Amino acid sequence: MPQLDFTTFIPQLFWLFASLSFLYLVLSKVALPRISDVIEERNDTIADDLDEAKSLSLEAEKVVDDLRVKLEAAKLQSQKNIMSERKKNLELITLKRKEFEGKVSKEILNSENKINDSKALALKDISLVAEDIAEELLNNLFVRKVEKKDLSKFSKDII
Repeated sequence: MPQLDFTTFIPQLFWLFASLSFLYLVLSKVALPRISDVIEERNDTIADDLDEAKSLSLEAEKVVDDLRVKLEAAKLQSQKNIMSERKKNLELITLKRKEFEGKVSKEILNSENKINDSKALALKDISLVAEDIAEELLNNLFVRKVEKKDLSKFSKDII
């Protein structure tokens, strides 16, 4: 093997040193700056993306907070609307109930008046029938004739 030949060992070390030095110079002046630029650019892009993500996250939190506030305001407004509509409906129901109670009380009063009129008429008719029956009975029982006006006086005194 030529690497183990000690007579060529010094020139091999020289060329090894020369080629590694050349490779070092090429890498340090050409390739490594490009690689470091790419790495730095990637780091900058990542940092920019992280900053943008943080700002978007903060903006999203603000939007969520605004939405919560608007949702609460909408809930309060809807509750106010429901309560006002409920109050209007209760007032309307109360008004309708009063109208209904008024109509019913008028009908009850009219019915009571009709019943009282019918009762008075029935009592009058009963009184006349009772007078006729009493006159007929008394005329059949007594010798003397009983007059109707005497019986009507008597029935009026009783009632």
